Amino acid sequence: MKKITILLIAILLLIQCLVTSATAYTTIRPGTRGEEVTKLQRALLEEGYSIAVDGKYGRETQRVVTKFQRAKGLKVDGIAGNETLIRLYGNKISQETAVPSTTTTFDKHTTLRPNMRSTAVQTLQDALNQHGFNLKVDGVYGRATTKAVRKFQAQNKLRVDGIAGNQTLSLLFASTANKVSTNDNIHKSGYYYSEPDTNIIMGMAGASIAQTLRQGSSPEQIIYLQQALLNEGINNIETDGTYGTQTAAAVRSFQARNGMPTSGNADPATLALLYQKSGTNNDALLKTAINYTGEAISLKSSTNKNANKVQTVPAGAALTILLEQGEWYLASYKHKSGYVLKEQVLIINKPAPIINLARSFSESAYSPTGDRKADLLGIAFTQLGFSGGTSNNPILSGTGTGGPYSKYGEYYQDPSESYCSYFVSWSARKAGIGEDIINNARDVDGVFYDTQQAFNYFFVPKVGQVQAQRLNPYNRMNQSDYIPQVGDLIYFLWNNAKSKTTFSHIGIVYDVDERYVYTLEGAAGGSVDTRMYSLNDKRIVGYARPRY
Repeated sequence: MKKITILLIAILLLIQCLVTSATAYTTIRPGTRGEEVTKLQRALLEEGYSIAVDGKYGRETQRVVTKFQRAKGLKVDGIAGNETLIRLYGNKISQETAVPSTTTTFDKHTTLRPNMRSTAVQTLQDALNQHGFNLKVDGVYGRATTKAVRKFQAQNKLRVDGIAGNQTLSLLFASTANKVSTNDNIHKSGYYYSEPDTNIIMGMAGASIAQTLRQGSSPEQIIYLQQALLNEGINNIETDGTYGTQTAAAVRSFQARNGMPTSGNADPATLALLYQKSGTNNDALLKTAINYTGEAISLKSSTNKNANKVQTVPAGAALTILLEQGEWYLASYKHKSGYVLKEQVLIINKPAPIINLARSFSESAYSPTGDRKADLLGIAFTQLGFSGGTSNNPILSGTGTGGPYSKYGEYYQDPSESYCSYFVSWSARKAGIGEDIINNARDVDGVFYDTQQAFNYFFVPKVGQVQAQRLNPYNRMNQSDYIPQVGDLIYFLWNNAKSKTTFSHIGIVYDVDERYVYTLEGAAGGSVDTRMYSLNDKRIVGYARPRY
């Protein structure tokens, strides 16, 4: 019995010695250099701490050791002693020494963070590359890796923070397991590459124009924005879900080329135009409505009648309806977005200004029917929203800031002249209507129609009005006796016109009711726009009825 007891004690002592020898680590102190420090730093990286693996036990390593000790409830002294190393290594050292490994596996996916350097980061980079990213597999968790992680998180509706935590890594490696990596995907420089992912927005809820995108906005929505910008040929941008300086610059570039205010923030009007041009599915209604109140109204900054004014909308002017929200519409007018009460506007079946702008105001968007009157209006409405250029920026394409320069004047070798009459003549030519029906005169001359007995005017010509003196007095009538029709040309004389002026402005009638005449006009407030006037408005001085 005594011998058995002695034997048991000996065995216990032997076991204790074995355990002690397995877990007795040499203390590593600040100032130490070498392989043991490198192992320490790598182990701290695996625990999720940000630290450089350089084999030097400097101030940074001491600080990280202190954080580890505090987190584990150990004595906090910044010295990697036996107890600290046991908690840090466990049995990792013996495993690493026995079998050096080039592949890191994740036990419950240890969190990886920016600025880390480790084989675990290499594994992360390799997995990201198998998802179409172009990362150098160097084990450095730098800016490129952070952006790739953010993009992956945004694509998969995870929290976007650029940190590869357990949830991110679980999804990444679960979906990577079914992917095959081949040497064909390795570039000579050591970077992985793949074809650009043009479907990165698949599986998301959908692009929305309901908010202004800026720094701090939804990463998911920012990715839609970034992908649409890429589709529009703005290449200096990454689809990473971050609204940084590159994205803001890309938005400004898009806004500038389309004549929009260059804020760099993607407001609803910018988003609606961008998504329309790029073919991105979104929630914009893009209907046309006119201010139907008979007087100017204001777009509001919110769905509150007392909210700040964003933009003034003249009577009869055309808005693009973007979204519906209760008793309000979110609408755009002259590239500014705001809210308008539904009761203030009337939806009309015409192409919206934003749609026309997205089509570059191409008249080919309308298919002629052979009905001359309908074709005139059909062609003319493809220009709704066209904005003229100025002498400082003589843009002729419709993306100006509201000056007299236009493609309509250019068509008649007079690009800098205010284009209300040129717009009418240009529309007629594009609609296949001959000069014998709508003439080419700079003023679409009322005298031309007067000689055809197709012009009626409501004023007594003055001596100084040379053109008016040529009008047939038999074609003069009371304004209340003339009933305008769709397709009529309408003539105005503004109150501030010079005494010798006969006509200040001209438009095309597209609708009439018992109180108002509705018009489409070139150079109306600097744009091709709609208006409405009381039938007895004294600024209306005549109508011409072309012989369609």
